[in-house]
Amino acid sequence: MVKREAVLFDLDNTLYDYEAPHKKALAAAFSELKKTIKISKVKFNYLFKISKAEIKRELSGTASAHNRVLYFQRLIEKTHNTVNPTIILKLYDAYWNSFLKNVKPFRETLRTLKEIKKKGLGIAIVSDMTTHIQLKKLKKLGISKYVDFLITSEESGSEKPNSIMFLLALNKLKTSPDGAIMVGDNTVADIEGANSVGLFSVLIKKGPLAKKHKEDYQKPNATIKKISEVLSILDELE
Repeated sequence: MVKREAVLFDLDNTLYDYEAPHKKALAAAFSELKKTIKISKVKFNYLFKISKAEIKRELSGTASAHNRVLYFQRLIEKTHNTVNPTIILKLYDAYWNSFLKNVKPFRETLRTLKEIKKKGLGIAIVSDMTTHIQLKKLKKLGISKYVDFLITSEESGSEKPNSIMFLLALNKLKTSPDGAIMVGDNTVADIEGANSVGLFSVLIKKGPLAKKHKEDYQKPNATIKKISEVLSILDELE
């Protein structure tokens, strides 16, 4: 058996809870918009939802599909029937300032990453998002000192499960698929992608996808409920 040299992690809902800071961030953006127009929270949430869906559909497979500034631009175009740079940027800043203020790693994340580094293994984050924001998350989560490389869909030009993101991470870590494992919460993006290149795939049942996993479709090599269980898997693979 090939010795494991690295661990690839998804970021959102794998190493931290995305949903809680996202809800607070949306509330902050709503409060900012209320300063300029009369709008209910229900209508704001609805407009954000459909604006996000439109951008994701139009830019599917690209990092831009996750860019909040595009979501808010589309939302303001719907409320004001024109572009308004000042308001759009205020909503964007309000969202991310709140998000980054409230983001926290899962309780076992820091210890797990520390133990992985003690084993002499490399760590890479493989994430569908823009690099600028994911770098900020790494800093706010306090995990940047454990992460060797960050690979985003913005850098690779394609989103997971496209193999290019995983192969780029392996290339940076100077290892092969046999020498690494991939940990993520999404059976399509993370598990299908990992399986396609021959990585040992680990599904973590966290976040909103926890009850929606279709393991019969993309079966992981292992399933865990908390990130610290990765350490036991690494021990078993030695």
